[in-house]
Amino acid sequence: MSGTNESSQADGETRNRTTDAEFYSPEFHLSVLDELVHEAETDGVVPLASDPDNRYPYAYPRDIASITRAWVAAIRSNHRETACRRNIVDAARFLLAVQDEDGHWQQRYALDGTDEGIYIQEDNTAHGLRVLSHAVTALDETDTLDDVEERFYERIREAVSDSLSVTRRELFDPNAHLIESTTSIHEGRIESGYTLWVNSAFVAALRQSREALEIAPVQADEVRTRIDDLLELLEGGLKRAFTSPAQVPRRYSPDGNIDDRPDVTLLAPYYFDLEDLFGDTAAAAAKRASEALEDPRLGGLQRFLGFYRDYEVQQHGGNGPWMQYTAWHAQFRYDTGDRERGDEALATIEQYADDSGHIPEHLTTRARFESFMQNEWHTRKDFDKEFDQAVLRDVPFDLVVEELQHMQAAYQRIADSVTNQDVVGFARPLAWSHAEVLTALLCRDAP
Repeated sequence: MSGTNESSQADGETRNRTTDAEFYSPEFHLSVLDELVHEAETDGVVPLASDPDNRYPYAYPRDIASITRAWVAAIRSNHRETACRRNIVDAARFLLAVQDEDGHWQQRYALDGTDEGIYIQEDNTAHGLRVLSHAVTALDETDTLDDVEERFYERIREAVSDSLSVTRRELFDPNAHLIESTTSIHEGRIESGYTLWVNSAFVAALRQSREALEIAPVQADEVRTRIDDLLELLEGGLKRAFTSPAQVPRRYSPDGNIDDRPDVTLLAPYYFDLEDLFGDTAAAAAKRASEALEDPRLGGLQRFLGFYRDYEVQQHGGNGPWMQYTAWHAQFRYDTGDRERGDEALATIEQYADDSGHIPEHLTTRARFESFMQNEWHTRKDFDKEFDQAVLRDVPFDLVVEELQHMQAAYQRIADSVTNQDVVGFARPLAWSHAEVLTALLCRDAP
């Protein structure tokens, strides 16, 4: 997702937030998330990516899965259990309402349930399953499984069954024993092929779905058996393909070439709790990403190394750190006992929050933005990357034009901002960033 609601602050600027301690309270981030939850016009209540007045007033399954993951962690830590459970269940109702007839979930949706997705992103089907599983988990954790109508669980079983069928039929490569994807978390060809992120997401989603169907008061033996059949193949494929090389790669290209360049998705085995498949390589991959992608000036983790001539890489206004991924780093450090490094990662994020404590999606600098404009925007390289036919869905050209106009307006606002400021933040507040910081704080405070 490219940035919106651009804002700037100078290096070292001192903010006058009520207290810095507020930023480090899980309750603060729960409140920000509550502000971004909106009633849907279909079914349920759902968190939008950012303020609805921003460029992207949409609900993204990937973001929602990260947010519901954070809410589950909050429930387990005794923070706003009732509200978090309600939000998770309502988000699941929304995703049940917008699921494609064939079982897929797409990139993003409007509050009325309209499919507004532009890119082909297979991982959203996995994230939809994760949200449904989080709902069952939340109900179980709060001893309220019987408070929800029986039809809710039947709809979850049907949704899992449909997604399982389309995954096996259209996404799973029986020769590679892996899920093949077009793009996903980075929205470009950098993820075409067989990626660590997408395959880890599907293994986690299937595992969570199986567990949810065991807990839910619904007959689902046949679906669980089908999950087990696919999981056996996919877990084996993931382990062989991504742990046998000297270091965990981020992907295999569509023709099978290994791609082991640094990428924030190297944190996926940790993020999706797949250490049983990856062993020590999960931590090694996470450490390699955190060391290679630390922004040399701003701190925090970049998504990947920013070589603009690489057609597979989109800079989104200039390379820089992404706050939600920096929060992943904090989570990893806390969970592995490195409190000092975890605190440093959170302090970096806090540094770039605004006066209200709102966190952006990502950052760039004046020099990087000007380089982007000169080398990519004005040369139309960015247009070719953003609207690459290989990763676009079959959408009306009017939608492409609308998106391009939003991009032009956003970059003009940045150009105006960097006249006086040197660091620019995108999409503030970003719900996903606040969710990952919330999860990091709960990891920090875990007994």
